[in-house]
Amino acid sequence: MIFTAKIEQTMDYPKRMKYIAQTDSFIEQNCYSLSYVRSVSQPYGWIKESGTPPGEHLDVIIMTDKKYRLGDEERVKIIGVFCRNDGDNKLVGVLENSDVEDFSELSEKEKADLHRLYPREDAGEGWFDRTIAEKIIKEFFAFHA
Repeated sequence: MIFTAKIEQTMDYPKRMKYIAQTDSFIEQNCYSLSYVRSVSQPYGWIKESGTPPGEHLDVIIMTDKKYRLGDEERVKIIGVFCRNDGDNKLVGVLENSDVEDFSELSEKEKADLHRLYPREDAGEGWFDRTIAEKIIKEFFAFHA
């Protein structure tokens, strides 16, 4: 599944960034971003086709070392997901032309980065493969059609 990711957080911005849809801009919040605090360098954003924050949307972590500015867009292939009990799941994407097809194919360093981002997994939570990610995406779009 290929989608457009809109970048909302990078390591260049230690503070949590908030998207302002009316002006297509970002403002810095008073708290530090989780990625920054846990030293996870991969960019974070949302699937543009799913909606726009603060409304309903799907979040995505992009497994790349490529540098981005806030608001940049990138075509990504979804390969996995971190399922959360609160329903605020985090999709895992790679660049559209990547050879990686599934979460299981990520390098050990990439998996370690993701486990550092969400080190605690309550019952029912965890990192899952592309099949589960695709199911979550299909359910989201069915509900928000």
